[in-house]
Amino acid sequence: MAILEGPVNYLADLLDSPADGVRLVTGLIFSQIFAILHREIFSKISDQFTKRTIHLLLGLFLGFYVWDMDCLHHCASAVGFYTLFFILPWDLAVKVNFMYQLGYLLVGYYYNNMVINYSINWTTSQAIVTLKMIGLGFDLNDHKKDGVKLPGLLAVLGYVFFMGTYLVGPLDDFKRFEAFFNDSLFGKGKLPSFLIALKRLAHGIFYLVLSLITTSFLKTDFMFTTEFQEIPLVMRILFVTAWGHCILYKYLGVWCIAESTCMYIGYTFNGEGRWDGLRNVATAAFHKAVKLQDVIDTWNINTSSWCAKHIYKRCKFLGNKGLSQLITMAFLAMWHGLHLGYFVCFFQEFFYMFMEKGLQKNALVQKVGSILPGPVATVISWFYTKLFLSFALVGFELYYYERIMHVYRSIYFICPAISVLMILSNVFFVQKPPPEKSD
Repeated sequence: MAILEGPVNYLADLLDSPADGVRLVTGLIFSQIFAILHREIFSKISDQFTKRTIHLLLGLFLGFYVWDMDCLHHCASAVGFYTLFFILPWDLAVKVNFMYQLGYLLVGYYYNNMVINYSINWTTSQAIVTLKMIGLGFDLNDHKKDGVKLPGLLAVLGYVFFMGTYLVGPLDDFKRFEAFFNDSLFGKGKLPSFLIALKRLAHGIFYLVLSLITTSFLKTDFMFTTEFQEIPLVMRILFVTAWGHCILYKYLGVWCIAESTCMYIGYTFNGEGRWDGLRNVATAAFHKAVKLQDVIDTWNINTSSWCAKHIYKRCKFLGNKGLSQLITMAFLAMWHGLHLGYFVCFFQEFFYMFMEKGLQKNALVQKVGSILPGPVATVISWFYTKLFLSFALVGFELYYYERIMHVYRSIYFICPAISVLMILSNVFFVQKPPPEKSD
């Protein structure tokens, strides 16, 4: 029987929400309480072993509370990492570790998530653990010539189960984790004001409430009804656009709450006197985005940075930026899950970004933009961004080919159609730099 199963089920019924989602959110609330305890009590403990052990036990409690015995999968990732780097040469260990960590996650996806109605389960945290362990392996191997040593098993387990980042992120690196426990992240200086963390917590609660409200009338199932097919095309497009934007509120909510936990204890210190070092979403900039590149730059920032460092840049030997980007998109899709919809989503991102980069040099687009009043051009660009993002998110949320195609057909594949036209336009109107004159 899961911890506090009765109260969690009661709260889920009260909110008319899935019990697994309520358990995850209440787990994040527990992490807030633990952060306050650290701030007021545990941070004053001078013995490193005692402090690390307390943090590990708190993280394990979160694991058992949210995932029950399934949190042992996360232990297996940590122990597997430590064992590989302890017994194998690091050049070999880093490769085997990559396959082990990613393979463990994919097997978990296969046995747990291959259903239409997505259920929150241990693979949610396993995705974070996977990137942590792969990233740590890469970092160790990259710096082995500098005399870096394999961390102890207690440190590796503590990194995996660190209360601020364990459940849903934000993704952090081991260097930050060690600096935090060695009191070198921000020294013995003053911790951030409670108000900074409370503000971020308020953002998280706001987005979760907004998610409950908006999804109550922007229902996914409505897109599969006869009524949806009978409304005008413009209304169908507007519905999909609004639906795609609103389904992101749940991610915004949990990420902001998790970030506020890290803020309480100073874990988000960025080395420049600010406390946003683990900012996963630049919320204001995300909502105001007027091109898809803005979305990429402001959404899931830590995961994007990780992929740029550990996947994209390691493909440099291919000598082709486009191919490196495609491999990175394929990794991201696989990391999210095995459903076809994830690949549909991320390959659309690749395709649309190819189109958008051309539009920035397109003389015709620039001419039209110069004719339109500034506010009108901004609104059009803003709506274009929301529409194309939501179109891609259909795959991300609906998973299966038949369901995805049903929605795409209902709005006549509007985004791919526009993209093809724009790419053809780029062929004729993109301004090419003049050839350099030879001496």
